[in-house]
Amino acid sequence: MTYRDEARRHLARFEEESASGDSGRLRYAALELRLAMEALTYDRALAYRDELPPSEYETWQPAKLMAVLIDIDPTADQDSSLRIGREEEYGVVAPAMTLLGSERVLSMATLKGHYHALGSYLHTQSLKQRRSGTPLDFYKMRSRCEKIAEAIRKVLSSSVLHITLGNFFTLPCMECEKPIRRRFPHGKSEVNADCRECDASYTLVDKGNGQVKWNPRQQQVECGRDGCGHEITLWVREITVGRFWQCPKCDGRNTLGIGIVHEPA
Repeated sequence: MTYRDEARRHLARFEEESASGDSGRLRYAALELRLAMEALTYDRALAYRDELPPSEYETWQPAKLMAVLIDIDPTADQDSSLRIGREEEYGVVAPAMTLLGSERVLSMATLKGHYHALGSYLHTQSLKQRRSGTPLDFYKMRSRCEKIAEAIRKVLSSSVLHITLGNFFTLPCMECEKPIRRRFPHGKSEVNADCRECDASYTLVDKGNGQVKWNPRQQQVECGRDGCGHEITLWVREITVGRFWQCPKCDGRNTLGIGIVHEPA
């Protein structure tokens, strides 16, 4: 079963709970909508599976995951349409375009505006809420649920899926020689790219005319022994507390840590 299939199943269950007219069952309806929002966000992430850092596969909160996708592609949470046409002049949009389909996506605004709000309906009122005497507004709750359900229906009605067009650049890693592939979003002057196989990372700088320069993100670090002066080159991702190396000049061990410098009054 795909994530979209799961989203359809949760939407159907929401509609069943909502149609009962029982305000007490709205909590179950809200839960089904939250699950549908999660499923559709995970489905969107599949379109970027080759670009998504492995560490983010454990991210389950939809808004946090969407933020990662937007960092990869600023248009990740935007609707899009796919059209084709024959150019009469190279580089100029064809005068006649044929629509192949459109894709609706749950936007960051929708996720931020409703996901946690739905979650508040799933808990017993707090002591503060009880003390204030404010009852749960089931009318407002139902109205919000219907608004979210409509957004989910639009996403599920998409005629094309996983549109992720972009400019990509590939470079063999300087450290491990494994290929690194990175999207270069439109409108940006530079982006960072991490190697998935080692600690190497790079900054891609737009040089114009479809060209980029890969600058290694490195730092020169000097041996901590007084008078040694030997320097090594560390990748930025290697600079972490507890990381150590053996100095090839003095044979001493250097360990990276957090330091405090005291200055007398």
